[in-house]
Order: sequence, then structure tokens, then C-alpha cells
Amino acid sequence: PHRGALRQRTAMPTAGAAGGADAPDEEEQKDHRPLDEGDIALLKTYGVGPYTKAIQSTQDDISKLMKAIEATIGIKESDTGLAPPSQWDLVQDKQMMQ
Repeated sequence: PHRGALRQRTAMPTAGAAGGADAPDEEEQKDHRPLDEGDIALLKTYGVGPYTKAIQSTQDDISKLMKAIEATIGIKESDTGLAPPSQWDLVQDKQMMQ
């Protein structure tokens, strides 16, 4: 008898919650309005710290300098693992191949 009462108590709120959940969803969809410029500006500033702009400009400067350095050097890193031509020893490589 006691277990049956517990089953009824737990079953009633579940059935009631399922029936009432459809009505608020329909009302929420009707109340939505498109975002205006102020809302969009607020979303863009969300999570932005006081130094975000300064950090971003510094990162841009660093990337520009890295590109200038790479262009000046003229040699890009390769994934092949080859040493620069100035460090090649062609004579020893030929001896190893024979």
C-alpha cells in the first residue's frame, strides 16, 4: 500500500508537466523580436576585456613583423627536415650512397 502511494505521487507531476509544457513554448515564440543595432553591439562587447583591443592590435603587429622577417630571410621552414643548403655535405652524402 505504501509503495503504490509513492508511485501515484511521482506519476502525477510527470503527467501534469508534459501537458502544460506545450503552451509556454508557443507563447515564447510569439514574443520574439529581431535584434536591433543596440542589441548586436551589446553581444559584440560580451566577454571583451579592457585590454582586448590593445592585445589584438599587438598580435596583428607581430604577425606583420613575422611576415616581413620571413620575406627578408627568404627561406621558409619546411616539414621535410632538410637542413639549409649552407649546411649540406654533398661529398659525404655521395660516399654514403655508394
